[in-house]
Amino acid sequence: MSIQVRRVLTLVLTLATLTLLAACGPSNNVRLIYNTNTNAVLPLPGSPSVAVVMFNDQRTRQYIGERKDGSVFTASSTIADWFSRSLADELGRQGVQVSFAPTLEQARAAKPDYIVTGDITDVWMQELSATRVQCTIKAKIALSNKKGVVYSENLSSSQERQFIPSGSAIESLLSDTLRDLLVPAAKKIQGQLR
Repeated sequence: MSIQVRRVLTLVLTLATLTLLAACGPSNNVRLIYNTNTNAVLPLPGSPSVAVVMFNDQRTRQYIGERKDGSVFTASSTIADWFSRSLADELGRQGVQVSFAPTLEQARAAKPDYIVTGDITDVWMQELSATRVQCTIKAKIALSNKKGVVYSENLSSSQERQFIPSGSAIESLLSDTLRDLLVPAAKKIQGQLR
């Protein structure tokens, strides 16, 4: 084989390898998933009913983060739906009799004992380097019964992680940050139920 053919073949293989490595990196479009460490449980006997209303998305940006190169991370679905349904799932794992309602009117029509409402104020991922990403989620939450608000809190969770770049690593970081915010919130809500 001639030297020129070897050089061309080496160049082609190098470019193919670089292309494959770039394709393995994280996508700018992030799937919103919620992974838990616990199994679902049946509602506790006689537990009050709780309706989780879809939270209001009060974020100032429609994208969810920024990469080192200036491009942005976007969500594959709506942040409000992901956050609210994940909270309802987490309450269900705490043994609460829970339902989800897209609007406050629909929640009230079901006549639950309690209603959870809230605002999402921040969901942000910042790529600090090719292998390090920081994620922050902030929300305001309120639990009300027929008499009024019985519990409210500003919630915040932040994580920084170093990993081999991949789409699943980004999704996992976002999911874990949400879980770190929702698990304590669900326990506090459950503690307020009478």
